[in-house]
Amino acid sequence: MFGLPAATVAVIFGIPAIWVIYTIVFVFLSRHWSAEDIEGDDPTQPGTEGIGQVDPSIKPRTDNGGLA
Repeated sequence: MFGLPAATVAVIFGIPAIWVIYTIVFVFLSRHWSAEDIEGDDPTQPGTEGIGQVDPSIKPRTDNGGLA
């Protein structure tokens, strides 16, 4: 293609193609990760004592105006 050697064309188009395929597979496999995180924070399930519970006596710091 365009007078380039076949190995050069394979590198120029192959590496981005592999990266796109990798990204599509990653997005497909990770599409339900947030649902798994939510399921793990259920304090009503046995063995999760203290997870997801907030101490109301702790006040958030607002020294920086609430940013970060």
